[in-house]
Amino acid sequence: MGLPALSPGDAATEVGHALNKVLGAYRFYAEGHAALVEVQQRLSEAVRRYHEVTSEAVVLHVRSSALLLGDVVLVESASAKDSVTRPLFLEGVQEVLLQPGLDSEELSAFLGMWHRAIQRTLPPEYDFYTWFWERGFEDIELVVAEVPASAETGESAQAEAQLAEREEQLFAELTRRQASGSGRRRPVGHDEWLARLEAEVLAPVSAQDLVRSGAPAFAGASDTELAELRALLERERGGEGVHERSLWVVWGLLAVCREEERSELLAWMEELLSGLVSNGRWAELSQVVQGMTRDARASGARTPDLYAVTRLFFREKTRFALAQATAQPGLLLRVLELLSALPRDALQGATDLLFELPSPEARGALAKLLVRRGISLNILVARASSLGEADLDWVQFLRESGPESLPLTAALLGHPRPEVRAALLSRLSPRDVEAQRSPLLKLLADPAVGVRGAALVLLVRYGVDAAVGPLVSRLDARMELRERMAVLRALADLGGPIAGAALRSSFERAQDIELKTHCARCIGILGDPRARPLLEAVANKLFAPRNLKQACREALAQLAPVG
Repeated sequence: MGLPALSPGDAATEVGHALNKVLGAYRFYAEGHAALVEVQQRLSEAVRRYHEVTSEAVVLHVRSSALLLGDVVLVESASAKDSVTRPLFLEGVQEVLLQPGLDSEELSAFLGMWHRAIQRTLPPEYDFYTWFWERGFEDIELVVAEVPASAETGESAQAEAQLAEREEQLFAELTRRQASGSGRRRPVGHDEWLARLEAEVLAPVSAQDLVRSGAPAFAGASDTELAELRALLERERGGEGVHERSLWVVWGLLAVCREEERSELLAWMEELLSGLVSNGRWAELSQVVQGMTRDARASGARTPDLYAVTRLFFREKTRFALAQATAQPGLLLRVLELLSALPRDALQGATDLLFELPSPEARGALAKLLVRRGISLNILVARASSLGEADLDWVQFLRESGPESLPLTAALLGHPRPEVRAALLSRLSPRDVEAQRSPLLKLLADPAVGVRGAALVLLVRYGVDAAVGPLVSRLDARMELRERMAVLRALADLGGPIAGAALRSSFERAQDIELKTHCARCIGILGDPRARPLLEAVANKLFAPRNLKQACREALAQLAPVG
């Protein structure tokens, strides 16, 4: 049985879902990124299916805060200000027609223009529909009205235009210079400034709007004014300390401050963030981060402000507060949720936090978050000495991530604490042994006897013949009896002519009866026929110790026949 036929309504819903995916993807991926190309292709396929079902063009009805296809609402925003249709609506675009036969390349080019209009990054000499007509699209049409109808949303085009005009007027008033030509800024009292900033929402600013020299400044303000402003920013609410309203005020000021004032504003922001973290205001922090991210996506000019603010989470004061919070039961998840909402660029600074977290569980959880977000943890190589034995459990997934993890394993093999080196040796896989052969051979001469023993066991287990040379050299060093016997047994297990010669020499030179007996057994395990005269001489000696003579006879029985 074939699949049920797709209804026009379902086809329209499919177009809306795909369109939302594309507009969302533009927030995270640059033009040409594979992920963006994939969602664009899905939209192209959804549009093609709509054409097949209806045999009609896809007619997108543009409203101030919504996009409709027939009766189906494809995209809808809570307010006209946050709407993706706003730049089209304000320029009179009433409908967008996607005609049958539209190819994915032309659709992708149109979506790129739409995104640039949302971000206010169109070329300065163009508005949206002028650029559209100049591009000469063949299967996409615009219906442009002088006054777009918007009765269906309850808003008039005139009201929308007035809103845009008021936003621009407010920004102009707050950034105006005096007309005298003196270059001095028009004085704006701080109380008036804050009241107006809190009462009205500034329009998304463009790069030109952020010319710092023309913006209001705190330069010249009295100490009393600054103290009052600071008190306002840090006022308490219900005895709970600083709160999100203060953060929003500073965020607003960052949009229009001069460059020399930026550091002071960021210092205030850092104090506010660390205060919220210390007081466990996780919901407020998440709301603020999400709101600032939305602002930055709506206006590309705020992106540097977003990165500057979110990087503050990893400055010393806030970083310490985050680390302390993870030590409290149940708060690690809240910290990770907050960090996961930060931009990837800001998370580059999270590696310092990694080493300050009090528990291996917290460090492991953060490391997985950073890897998932594409943050390189190569710094672990340089700071491997900061890791302890308990960290090896969560470091394991990093060491198994591929060839790029080899330097981390090598760095841990050189860890200053012998217990960490020994613990790591017990976790190495055959692939690790093959890749780390040179550092492992060096550990056969490690100052710590426990590390030497662990390395010896590992190399013998995986039959690393290259260990024979270093082990033979070890026989010339001073060692306790048990360790020397372990080295001799390792030579017997690894085998080869060099190992056989070393065992014969050790058998001849050994004065200790227990050691000589052990050498005889090792020669038997190796099966070296060249040792036959040495073993026979001892086995036939009248007054040789019984255990030694018995070991020599058993070894003789194991020797390979003389060729």
